[in-house]
Amino acid sequence: MRAAVLPALLLTLAVGACAPDAPGAETAPAAAADTAAAAIGFDPIPPIRIELPALSDEYVRKQVGTLDALLAGMATPDDSGRESRLHLWRFANRLRTGTLDDAQATMVVDHLQSLETEYPDARDDLERTAFVIENLRIGAIAPDITGKDVHGESLTLADYRGRVVLLVFSGQWCGPCRSEYPYQRLLTELYADKPFAIIGVNSDSLRVAETYQAENNLRYRAFRDGPTTHGPIATRWNVTGWPTIYLLDREGRIRFVDVRHEDALKAVGQLMSETPG
Repeated sequence: MRAAVLPALLLTLAVGACAPDAPGAETAPAAAADTAAAAIGFDPIPPIRIELPALSDEYVRKQVGTLDALLAGMATPDDSGRESRLHLWRFANRLRTGTLDDAQATMVVDHLQSLETEYPDARDDLERTAFVIENLRIGAIAPDITGKDVHGESLTLADYRGRVVLLVFSGQWCGPCRSEYPYQRLLTELYADKPFAIIGVNSDSLRVAETYQAENNLRYRAFRDGPTTHGPIATRWNVTGWPTIYLLDREGRIRFVDVRHEDALKAVGQLMSETPG
């Protein structure tokens, strides 16, 4: 009897470590959790999740105070706004490490708007930062994007509602962007028949944009926003670093920002586990 059981157990471990005579019990859906627990005697194993913290009012006020102090300490502007732009970029990034509630976001946006009078030379950057806080923070519904793909066909981000979407601002010119390609190929293979899509925003020249996907075996559509990093889409989304990555759930809500490499695989898997079907 022992000799008969061992090969079956080894086979079970090789294909996924399901318990003998109870295939799939460990991965039963939530609706069947009680039945599964009763059948095997143990509670289901909770999934490992990437959890982003809810930012406290104290934390938000501290970042606002830091921004005010940095702006007030600037020397006479002689750098075309680079110093204030850097402070604002860092400020926005700090507020995307977790989730802002609506009241916090409104307070921050109102404060940024109040600074436009004090720093008129930084008005455009203040407006773009306010747009990020209001529309591109964790938990916000992502703004729609309409345009042409790299082959000249119409493309609209909102058409992908109902799918988990990895939105990637990228370019063939960018080494860190190219390092994402293997993970993007893997994701398209893993979820080929699932409600998932990668959408690119490409900053290359037309010649490169028309060929880079085929040359790198990237099987997803991409907006053409080149031939510079200051295209209308990247400018509207205040993209200053490449790649910039947003992960949207099936409602179009931003759930993660700048998850890269293995973290992107984990975050996509987490959202896909929430997606019906």
